[in-house]
Amino acid sequence: MERITAKEVRPELEFVRECVLLGRRWRSMADERLKAKGLTLARGTVLYWLAEANGPITQSRLAELIGIEGPTLVRLLHALEAQGLVERVPFEGDRRAKGLRLTEAAAPFLDMIDSVTDAMCDEYLGRLEKRRLSSATRLVREAHDGLR
Repeated sequence: MERITAKEVRPELEFVRECVLLGRRWRSMADERLKAKGLTLARGTVLYWLAEANGPITQSRLAELIGIEGPTLVRLLHALEAQGLVERVPFEGDRRAKGLRLTEAAAPFLDMIDSVTDAMCDEYLGRLEKRRLSSATRLVREAHDGLR
């Protein structure tokens, strides 16, 4: 007779499943809060990573950091450029290559993203001990490194 019920879940798989569920729920809640302020999570993520880059970055590197395909990023960039939040600039030493960077108009949006994520951290994760959060972060990084 073939098995028709789930087998006992391995701890590793349970760990991955919980990480995935947490990520999905977090993104859903962040998207809801950002949309209420006029920004989607997808666009906010692009702004966040451009700010983290601290200077011009290539489109391919940005897509890699965010973990999305090039065509998806192109649509987001066109929308952000139309809003005046992102611009393409030449890289020093290579006039053919273009880098992406934030404009001054992006600053209020970055503040809003920080405000939303700070509030979510306080509301949902603030009760967790910082030491345990640090340990969990290291564990997730180790697991992520194992997937590379």
